[in-house]
Amino acid sequence: MSEGGRFTGKVVLISGGASGIGAAAAALFVAEGARVVLGDLQIEKGAALAASLGERALFVSLDVTSEASWRAAVAQSQAKFGPLTTVVNSAGISVPASIEDETLEGFRRTLSINLDGTFLGCKVAVEALKSGKGGAIVNIASTLGARSGAIFPAYSASKGGVRLLTRSVALHCAARGYDIRVNAILPGAIHTEMVEGYIAAGQAAGATREQVIEGFASGHPLKRLGRPQEAAAAILFLASDEAAFITGADLPVDGGFLA
Repeated sequence: MSEGGRFTGKVVLISGGASGIGAAAAALFVAEGARVVLGDLQIEKGAALAASLGERALFVSLDVTSEASWRAAVAQSQAKFGPLTTVVNSAGISVPASIEDETLEGFRRTLSINLDGTFLGCKVAVEALKSGKGGAIVNIASTLGARSGAIFPAYSASKGGVRLLTRSVALHCAARGYDIRVNAILPGAIHTEMVEGYIAAGQAAGATREQVIEGFASGHPLKRLGRPQEAAAAILFLASDEAAFITGADLPVDGGFLA
C-alpha cells in the first residue's frame, strides 16, 4: 500500500479492530498512510486482518473492560510504531432484550464492554495523547443512544452514555488546553457481523433473510443498510486535520434515521 495519504505519520489504535466498523476503519487508515494497531479479543481474526494489511498494521490482544489490558495495548502500540495520535473506541456488543427479558447480568455485561470500555479507552488515550503532540479520539455511539427501542434498554443506555462521555472528555481536554479532539459517530443499521446476528435471529423466528433486512432498511429514509466503509469514512473525517475545529460532536451515519 502507498505510504502517502492524509494520515501519513499517524499512529492509530482501534479497539474492536478485528471486525465490523473497526476493521473497515483499520483498512481505510492504512490506505491513507497510517500505522494501525488492531486491539481485540478475536485473536485469530485480528491477527489475520493485520497480516493482510501489511507491515503498517499490528494486532494486539485487548480486553476493553480491563485498564491493565488497555495500558498494555498502548505500550505495545507505541513500542512498535511510536507515539499514538489517534484512538478509536469501536469495541461493542448488542444483545436485544426487553426490560422484562433482560437480566442484571446481561445489562451489566453490555455496559461493561460498551461504556466502561469506552471510558477506559478515553482515559488511557488522553494520557497518551497529551504526552505527545495531541491528536483525536473517536468513539462509536449509536442512533439507539439518541432514540431508543423497546428491545434495547441495555444497548441504548450504554450508547447514550458514550455520547455524553464523549462530550465530557472533549470539554475536559479543551479546558486543560490539550490538543485533543474527542468526537463520536452515531451509526444506524450498518451491515456488520452484529447485524448478521440480528438477521439470523429473525430467520430463526420464521422470517426470511430478505424480510429481516427490509425491516432494518425501512427505518432509514435512504431505505437500505449502511456499509461498514461508510461509517469508517466518518471516523477518518473526525480523526483528520479537516475536522480540526470539531470536538464534542455527534456525527450521525444513519441514512436519515435521526432526521
